[in-house]
Amino acid sequence: MKSPLISIIVATYNSSHVLRYAMQSVLDSDYQNWEMIVIGDCCTDDTEEMVLGFNDPRISFSNLEQNSGQQAKPTNVALGKVKGEYIAFLNQDDLYFKDHLSKCVVEIMQSQAEFMIVPGIKISPSTPQDLENNSFAAEMYAVHPRGKFSPHIFSIASTWFVHHSVPEKIGDWKMEKELFVTPSQEWLFRAHTKDIAFHFPQRAGVIIIHSAERKGFYTENNSFEHDYFFSRINDLAFKLSLLEKAAVKSSSDYNHQVFKNRNNPIRRMIASPFHRILKSFGIHPTTFRLYLKWKKRGKYIGHLKGIAEQPKEKEVNEKT
Repeated sequence: MKSPLISIIVATYNSSHVLRYAMQSVLDSDYQNWEMIVIGDCCTDDTEEMVLGFNDPRISFSNLEQNSGQQAKPTNVALGKVKGEYIAFLNQDDLYFKDHLSKCVVEIMQSQAEFMIVPGIKISPSTPQDLENNSFAAEMYAVHPRGKFSPHIFSIASTWFVHHSVPEKIGDWKMEKELFVTPSQEWLFRAHTKDIAFHFPQRAGVIIIHSAERKGFYTENNSFEHDYFFSRINDLAFKLSLLEKAAVKSSSDYNHQVFKNRNNPIRRMIASPFHRILKSFGIHPTTFRLYLKWKKRGKYIGHLKGIAEQPKEKEVNEKT
């Protein structure tokens, strides 16, 4: 078997009910020279059985003996296993568009970049009725201003496509307990401070269904949202409708910032020199804000996990 050009890293924990959609989106890709490295964070559900059930030699699965409670540890283990020239990351709850990987290969070669961030379409938490009525919200995600990296733009790992030399240059992900910001954003910021060459394609490559925003994610064994979006992901007309929704929301949000928060320019004028000082010391600019709010390293991401671990609220008709 020839060496894969792309190594796709998937860190997961007890989420086989959505992981299968993420993995299938890769299998349905129009680019097939890849390997998928799935690392379980000491999974205790049927994740291993589900992954091996694909019966594809390009897919490997390892399960950590101890649960680390975070994405960083399994990701670092996976980084030590990559064989490809390029590395893609896919969170367990996200979906690649069919042409995402093939376009990534062309774009990174043409741009001669080392690190690409490809925007995604983020789906807001929805109800079955929202989906039925087409009233759910979508927004563009990980869009950096004017093709330049900004540490203030949260860009999850599913939007990344990097040359294999990047982790060799900047090292592993740090653990949550070491940081006020999330490990993924610290690693991304570190790449920026090490003068890694970035490129920002102007397209949408992934559907983002962020589990941390959804109550009951870890207590339920199904996801009607994943089922809905996965079944439509290769429909061009549906993708265009998502982009329309995202464009309208982006314009609405921009107008709100301009006309409702008139003090923003003054705040930015004050904050910019402070952010430059933090950056000169290799400190992520949002660290101070997160410190003021959460006081303790790792507490911010712990809060996000807590949302997903809460049980879903019962439907209104169940209460009456």
